Amino acid sequence: MKLYNRYDYLCELCQGKKVLHLGATAAPGTKDVIESGIFLHSILMDICQEVVGMDINLEMINWLKETYDISNIKYGNVENYDDYPQEEFDLIIAGEILEHLSNPGKALDCLSAIAKPTTQLIITVPNAYSFKGFVRALAQHELIHGDHTLHHSPHTLKALLARHGFSVDSCFGFVNGGTTALALVTNVFLRYYPQLAEGIGVICSPISI
Repeated sequence: MKLYNRYDYLCELCQGKKVLHLGATAAPGTKDVIESGIFLHSILMDICQEVVGMDINLEMINWLKETYDISNIKYGNVENYDDYPQEEFDLIIAGEILEHLSNPGKALDCLSAIAKPTTQLIITVPNAYSFKGFVRALAQHELIHGDHTLHHSPHTLKALLARHGFSVDSCFGFVNGGTTALALVTNVFLRYYPQLAEGIGVICSPISI
């Protein structure tokens, strides 16, 4: 496992490809990431051959269309097969989504159904073994988003994917930044121990039947 900058690595993988981007609005933090210059969907629009977004937040989809003329994000629930665009994609990004769902296996079944044999799926999730999470726990504070329902380790993520039609080709770690001296020192430490990073990602392919 290697440690990557999540945004840079995703852009490298998506360059010149036709991409389905799930959770494309980045809600509820959309305005913050736009102001920070790291709104992934907008970046993908500049580097991909074509990108189609899907998100369940209709209010934010409409706001992006009206405010920034971003019109390639459609409404859809990742757990509902009928909501997916019926097109062929080179790559599907499901970034920071599974941990919010009530039925992640159902979403993966939908993705398995729409993926072509050559389609790659990229998933990123919070890491159950995050070093920063353990440090926060020692201070009696849980490092977690209020909407999250689970954490994954590389093993549990691979096991879940295998049950729903995907095999993992590679696994990577990533950090979410931080500007304090402690965060910067910790990020240097994580270069050598990426399995303890804040997040883990996998690149996977449909299992051939």
